[in-house]
Amino acid sequence: HIAPLANFCKKHDIRLVIPFTSKDNAVFSNPMIYQINTPQSYLYSEVYDHFVRQFSQMNIVFIDTKEGSKEKAEFIKGLKDELSAKGISTRSVSDEATSEQLKQYLSSERETLFVPTSGSNLTLIKILPQLVLTVRENPEQRIHLFGYPEWQTFTKDHLDAFFELDTYFYSSFYTNNLLPASIRFTSAYRRWYAKEMDDRYPKYGMLGFDTGFFFLKGMARYGNRFEEQMNQLELVPIQTGFKFTRVNNWGGFINRKVFFVHFTRDYELLKLDFD
Repeated sequence: HIAPLANFCKKHDIRLVIPFTSKDNAVFSNPMIYQINTPQSYLYSEVYDHFVRQFSQMNIVFIDTKEGSKEKAEFIKGLKDELSAKGISTRSVSDEATSEQLKQYLSSERETLFVPTSGSNLTLIKILPQLVLTVRENPEQRIHLFGYPEWQTFTKDHLDAFFELDTYFYSSFYTNNLLPASIRFTSAYRRWYAKEMDDRYPKYGMLGFDTGFFFLKGMARYGNRFEEQMNQLELVPIQTGFKFTRVNNWGGFINRKVFFVHFTRDYELLKLDFD
């Protein structure tokens, strides 16, 4: 029902915030729309930029997977094209490789980053044991793993391996459930609604709160100058980040915020904000 609502908002100059994935392209022709969930093409562009900034000096090795690799085909092709355009060479290895074979892909001069071509849990189950073994058998090497937003849903199963592999993944939403703000919100949600939030990512309760707080605070502070000043708004969201850009001269705004989540070998959990 986005189309009729978008038309109404455009006619009456009312801002329309769409917090979920939208297959409707109204944002490209309606200046009143704010798309919270970043379209894939824009999200990938931001990820590639941050990836090059963070890892361009590393030895990058793609792990070619047979299972579920199609769902990341567009992302991987774009990433390889971006790296090639920047003159950054990469190599590929099969997901069947043993730790002894993976050792051949390490570099004596640079840190090594492994990037699987699938984000599925089956892929993680298959490659993590050999990667962990590679790390343990080569303690002098700096080895890292890079992956995808859906890994948030597998953290409970692979937490120790993520830390040992110094793992990164990209996302436009993330919260550490151990942070005070997250604990307070979860407790308040339980008190307000007498239930737990669904264990999914993003958590819709936090998504609604962050989105509402961003726009209400921005409107209260800037009024009709909201569009000019919104990216200057000082706000520490619980889960969802915001960085809006207008898609064209006659369209609305999309959220291009993305950050990397880093599981360090020191058992720290960091959110890397590049803005």
